Amino acid sequence: MEFDEDKVEETEGDYVEIYSKRAIFWFSVFSFIYGGILLTINLRAAGYKKAVLQVAAFIISYYILSVLIVVALNIKVDMSAIKMLGTGVQVPPQVLRSILILSAISIVINIIGGLVLTQYFFKRYFPDNDYYPKPVLQPILIFILIYIAFRFII
Repeated sequence: MEFDEDKVEETEGDYVEIYSKRAIFWFSVFSFIYGGILLTINLRAAGYKKAVLQVAAFIISYYILSVLIVVALNIKVDMSAIKMLGTGVQVPPQVLRSILILSAISIVINIIGGLVLTQYFFKRYFPDNDYYPKPVLQPILIFILIYIAFRFII
């Protein structure tokens, strides 16, 4: 059997290594902004430069909308109460309730953002499974480092 290098290069050129739809969604559950960044990395790798601007516009407008929703709900959370949670000190029930409500709203907003990123944008630009899934270890490590850095800032 004869080996033709041109055919191998042709088939490899049809595939792009990108983060999977599942990875984008699960990163979005923790932060839809981070999931959107992974999607924009995918779009740039695949050559959809105009789509990067669309996703960036969605992320910014959705972030503003989520902030407006939280402000409209008028949920007050004291930053010292959040710090008390990390120390093990007992938090008053009304403060704990407002923290839990804010956390639940944040998770719902992130899930909705992740669904839009994966079910609309990802499906629109990557309708077929003609890509190689990129390993997610590096984004996980970066996410952990960002999380640790913010823990020291707050």
